[in-house]
Amino acid sequence: MSCYCDYEPAQFYWARTPKARKQYRCYDCGGTIDPGERYERVTGKWDYGIDVFVTCARCVNLRVWVRNNVPCFCYMHGGLDETAREAIDDAYDRAPEEVVGLRFGYLRRKLVRDKHNEAHK
Repeated sequence: MSCYCDYEPAQFYWARTPKARKQYRCYDCGGTIDPGERYERVTGKWDYGIDVFVTCARCVNLRVWVRNNVPCFCYMHGGLDETAREAIDDAYDRAPEEVVGLRFGYLRRKLVRDKHNEAHK
């Protein structure tokens, strides 16, 4: 199966997972990243310029789980829920008998993330 992602890759892309020294807001889910929590910090250069994205560990875990379970997952920062749902729906359309439980696994992880965000408002 071929996979085509309809966006330009970054000219450079540097990801690291520091420990937060202050509170941040996750670019994907909008939840808070509290001081002391690990999070992903990405710096990259695209055609429009250099950008920095901050993602909570819960969204990173969700993204990694989808990437490990869906053959073609085209992720763009800030669009995790939409792109994950599209990739899972596409996998169901292509081979429904091979992806039994995929939606359940995704939604279970998403619910954990969303409950955490609700509790920390």
